[in-house]
Amino acid sequence: EVQLPQGTCRQGQPREIEALGDLIGDLFLELGLAGARVGACLPLQASCWKVVRWPRGVMPQNGRSELRLRAPDLGMPWPLSEVYLEVQPLPGAPDRSLVLASPRKLVDGWVEVFELAGVQLQRLLPAQACEWSVLAGLEPQPAGGEELWLLQIEANRSRLWLVVDGIPQADWTLPGHRSLEAPLAEELQRCRQFWRQHRGAEAPQRWLLYGDGERLDAAEPELREWLPTAALQRWPVPSMDANLDQRLSGLKLCIGW
Repeated sequence: EVQLPQGTCRQGQPREIEALGDLIGDLFLELGLAGARVGACLPLQASCWKVVRWPRGVMPQNGRSELRLRAPDLGMPWPLSEVYLEVQPLPGAPDRSLVLASPRKLVDGWVEVFELAGVQLQRLLPAQACEWSVLAGLEPQPAGGEELWLLQIEANRSRLWLVVDGIPQADWTLPGHRSLEAPLAEELQRCRQFWRQHRGAEAPQRWLLYGDGERLDAAEPELREWLPTAALQRWPVPSMDANLDQRLSGLKLCIGW
C-alpha cells in the first residue's frame, strides 16, 4: 500500500489534485504501466448507500432516472442533485435496489487526478459497489435467514457491515484493532446487541474477515473464542477483475493493459 502525502486527501476528497496526479503517474511509470487502463474504487468514506423499495414492486429499467424524477428523501448527507448515483439490483429482492451516492465534486476531482496521471480511467465506483460485486459471487451463498457479518480490521479503523437474505442491513465504522479487550470489542458487542434488539430471535451467523493481514492474524483467535457458534472465514480483499491490484491509502486501483 502506498501512503498518500499528508493533506492531499481528506474524507475521500482529493485536495491537492496536481500532487496526486504526479504521484499516481510516477507510480505507474515505476511499475512500467504508463498509459494503463485503470478501474478504481473510491475511498470508503467518499460514498454512502441506502436500500430502496420500488413502489411498483420491481426495479425500473433506469433506476437512476426514476430516483431523480421522484427525488425521494433517502436520508443521505447530500442532495440527489449533487451526487452521482449507482443503482444495483439485489438478488432475490426484485422490489428493492442498492443505491450508492458519491458527491459530483469529489468524483470529478478524482477523474482529474487520473487525467493528470496519464492513465486511461475505465471505471470509478464506490467502494461499497466493489465489495458488493465480490459478495454477490460468494460461495456458498448464505442460506435463508443466515446473518452475514463482514468485518474489516485495520490498524487505525475497522468496519462492520451486515447482510441478511441478500440485503444490506447496517454498516458501522469501528476503532482499529489492537486487542479485542480494547474499544473494538466493545463496539462489536454493541452492534450485535443493537441487531438482536431489532431482529429478535437468534439466527445462524457467518463472519467474513478481511483487511490488514497481521491484524487479522492477531484478531482471529480472539474472535473464534468470542464467537464460538459462528462460522468464521477469511475473505479475499474485494477487487475487480484485473491484471494487477494496487492500493493508495484506501483508493483501490485495479489495473489492466
